[in-house]
Amino acid sequence: MWIRDLAVLAVLIGGFFLLFLGHRPLAVPSEARYAELGREMIHSGDWITPRINGIKYFEKPPLFYWVQAAATGLFGMSEFALRLATTLFAVAGSLLAYVVGRKLFDRSTGIVSCAVMSTMLLWFALSRIILLDVPVGVFLSLSLGAFLFAVRDPPESRARKFWIYTMYVAAAAATLTKGLIGIVFPGLVIGTWIVLTWNWRLLTQVRLVGGLLVFLLLTVPWHILVGLKSPEFFHFYFVHEHWDRFTTTVHGRTQPWWFFFAILFVGSFPWIGFVLQSIWRNLAGSIARSDEAKANLFLALWFWLILIFYSVSDSKLIPYVTPLLIPMAIFVGRFLVDAFADPDGETSLLPGFWIVAGFAGVLALAALVVGIAGSRIFGGEISNEIELVRPMMGWVCLGALVACIALVFTLRRRSMLMAFAITVVATGAFLLTVDTSMADFQPRSVKPLAEDLLKRLKPEDEVIAYRTYPQDLPVYLGRRISVVGWSGELDFGRAAEPATQAWMFDDEAELWRRWNADRTVYMILPTHFESTVRATAEPRYREIARTARHILAVNSAE
Repeated sequence: MWIRDLAVLAVLIGGFFLLFLGHRPLAVPSEARYAELGREMIHSGDWITPRINGIKYFEKPPLFYWVQAAATGLFGMSEFALRLATTLFAVAGSLLAYVVGRKLFDRSTGIVSCAVMSTMLLWFALSRIILLDVPVGVFLSLSLGAFLFAVRDPPESRARKFWIYTMYVAAAAATLTKGLIGIVFPGLVIGTWIVLTWNWRLLTQVRLVGGLLVFLLLTVPWHILVGLKSPEFFHFYFVHEHWDRFTTTVHGRTQPWWFFFAILFVGSFPWIGFVLQSIWRNLAGSIARSDEAKANLFLALWFWLILIFYSVSDSKLIPYVTPLLIPMAIFVGRFLVDAFADPDGETSLLPGFWIVAGFAGVLALAALVVGIAGSRIFGGEISNEIELVRPMMGWVCLGALVACIALVFTLRRRSMLMAFAITVVATGAFLLTVDTSMADFQPRSVKPLAEDLLKRLKPEDEVIAYRTYPQDLPVYLGRRISVVGWSGELDFGRAAEPATQAWMFDDEAELWRRWNADRTVYMILPTHFESTVRATAEPRYREIARTARHILAVNSAE
């Protein structure tokens, strides 16, 4: 039954997540950044020192870059191949919600939790973006889930030994993906749970010596090797990227304390109506002294401790919440299953499903307004970008309206299982529709210019980005570019290697020396610098192509 369920769910979820995966250009800067890191490793053969455009990049460890490089090495540099690793991790996360829900409670909870996880707005959206947060969320969840599975098996059993070492390996993978949170979060949650349940003997049963040895053997070698090659790594990585990120605003990602609460509320769409009910129910169920109560307490600590940790941090970004989504999906899944099983309990589901129906109605109205009068409501550049998605608004409106009518009909007949099925199917269709509508809604991408440039570019030609760094350009060109007059996340790497000034420089006199030399030079510049550049670059300035934000030019008067 386990294997059959996992196989069926893997096919359904995998098909859903992989559909239309490669239809969008890379999002800038996030997707382009992580795509370039993997490409550079393949190109340079250096699997120790991460680089972007030839510049050292020490913000994160390399595990996901290695996975990216392997995927693109096997399937090429297409958008599908570049996003494949993240999406497969997202599928694994949904399957993990099934496994945790089933092992802690029952099969129905596992299946419903998996469906909730797979159709949660935030999880689906992040599954389509090349980011570290989905993999690290899966690794952290596997580490915490493995501990829960281990303590439910006999102390000396082979099953407990397997799950205990799985916990350490998963924590090591999380650490090699996004740093010290890979060990801090499992230690925080598990340690607090042991204290609250007063089960100190577990400390003698979790194979601390052997497990920590495995963890260190997996995580320490890369840190030592990269530090030996680049001594500046240790301070930047451990102080600037860990301590300063948590305690200061140096990274410029400050948000109010309630930021992640709002993100989880909106990101849980369409299950918003059940989130508060299910979280409260979980807290209430944590007070009893049964085995199920201990599981509820562990899930509560998993959710709340990580949420509080991030909320008090001075650095906040939307994807940070990925480790919280599996327990949240299980909260909702358990709540729904218990209500389905109790005819009287289905009454508690009515408010939640009415909220879902209300959101569907609001979406239909919003899509209709944007489709009919969006460009009139919004002005300037926003108006131009809305024009790109207007053709899809009719389908969004129709789908949301049909979902709303179907939900209202089933709710009037008090058919809660049918309402759940309609919500899952309609949400899946809605998410795919919105995702496909974003194919042309990538104003920061320079892919159209890169495609035009590839038809002309020769190995000896130089490509220069003027006062900008379009991070997708090296990916699409498959080569390093020169950058002039730009400052950003590569400044540390530039300072660490003076030789990089050959292609990352600030002297505009050097730019015009290269532009006027006997060599073909292509330049990509923001449109708002066009008049400034033309005044200096002419008569050797010829525009080749442009997008809404960038111009491609060449130093030729032909």
